[in-house]
Amino acid sequence: MGVLKFRLPSDRTASRVVGLRRAYTLGLDRTPGRLGIDVRDGLLACSSDASESSRLFTPWPVPGFGAPVIGTATLADRPSPYVLALELARGRLNDVRNQMADWTQLGLNTAPALAESLRTSRRAFVRAALDAADPDASFAAAQESLAASTKAGTMLAETYLDQVLRNRLAVAGRLGTGLCCVLTSEPDKAPGSAAWPATFNTAQAAATWKDLAPSEGKIRWELLDAQISWARKRRMNVEAGPLIEFRSGSLPDWIWLWNGDAESITSFVADHVRAVVSRYRGKVPVWHIAHRPAGHDVLGLGEEDQVRITARALQIARQADPAAQFCLGVDRPWMEWMSGSRFQLGPLHLCDYLIRSDLGVSSVAIEVAPGYSDPGSDARDLFEFSRLLDLYSLLNVPLNVILAAPSSAEADPLADPDVAVEGWQFPAPPTEAGQAAWAASWAALAIAKPFVRSVTWAHPTDGLPHIYPHAGLFRPDGAPKPAVARLRKLRDDLLT
Repeated sequence: MGVLKFRLPSDRTASRVVGLRRAYTLGLDRTPGRLGIDVRDGLLACSSDASESSRLFTPWPVPGFGAPVIGTATLADRPSPYVLALELARGRLNDVRNQMADWTQLGLNTAPALAESLRTSRRAFVRAALDAADPDASFAAAQESLAASTKAGTMLAETYLDQVLRNRLAVAGRLGTGLCCVLTSEPDKAPGSAAWPATFNTAQAAATWKDLAPSEGKIRWELLDAQISWARKRRMNVEAGPLIEFRSGSLPDWIWLWNGDAESITSFVADHVRAVVSRYRGKVPVWHIAHRPAGHDVLGLGEEDQVRITARALQIARQADPAAQFCLGVDRPWMEWMSGSRFQLGPLHLCDYLIRSDLGVSSVAIEVAPGYSDPGSDARDLFEFSRLLDLYSLLNVPLNVILAAPSSAEADPLADPDVAVEGWQFPAPPTEAGQAAWAASWAALAIAKPFVRSVTWAHPTDGLPHIYPHAGLFRPDGAPKPAVARLRKLRDDLLT
């Protein structure tokens, strides 16, 4: 068993316990490892079954940036403890410098301000390392280094975004990336829906299994028909699904009678997918078949059961409409949840496995909702978002990016009551202006990546039942939030 020990600033330990309990390690295979976490007497002890060197990742307060997840450099077991703030500063500085070197070799031009931020970070890191005998001074310098390198990472990502977009537009004129909204009800009855076609060029008809089959053996087509018809009348590109979502709220009530019966559930899934895809054969070019598989405890199904059900759903859909494209969706793509879960495959490796199985997966959707509790992720910055997209590009299929961000941390009566905005992760309480800035930069970065096929906002309005609190682009009365204007400008300036 390997043990990594870290020294903490004792007077600040209590305020960091919440984040430190979420710490995880990352090895060469990029799979988070299981950790035993013990915080006492100013020390953080992380024990794992693996003994090889690894990186520790943990939420950590960075001045001006909230409490994003930060990683150390690669560390080996040793008897004496590391200084956690110092190692996090080292890891973040290394990440930014290495990414800058890679992009510079590819032709990226950087501004003097970026180099100055890295110099500030480097100098502060040296002070932190040399002041080891004075823990308070070392901690203050490490925090200064973290803030400067995090600022540099954001500047680097923005520089990359600007230059890549300009280069792609110079070649292609406008980009064919989809900007999509999810239709979860009859659009004509949704507050603010008249403004959606001016903002989005694609609509995803997302009638759940529960919506379509409230009674066993009977499918009600009215909602899905209305969603598809609404999008077509407005000349929007049409997608549909997910047909199967491994989330309790999207499953029909009657399916729970077969809780734990994987064989029967697989049969019901196959029948449902076959019926829906066959009805719209040739009319829906892109189907989102399954979302959130092999990551959540649902219906008493184990990890292998959920993978088999997903594979079967893909097979049936391919048989029902060989000409369509089929997308597999995952949430929590940074995979930090795996450090405390019984599931072992993880979304990246799951996608790789199903793609290699030749089941017809033509694209992968990754749901990114930083700062929310499950099924959201811990907070990250724009720099880490870029690195995440580059990691999933290794799957060699187009990506569909699903985004969600809060405009408030107040109670949201129409949101999933089990999902919360974790305000301690943000530098300031979420606001509509902050949501708009986040939406514009993260959506633009996704659009800049040539392997991203579409960018989808998780739900357009707070006026209908939804998962993520205050993540809608329109208020319950139908009035647009500031994010709408920012996304509309992206569409007008960049997309066909």
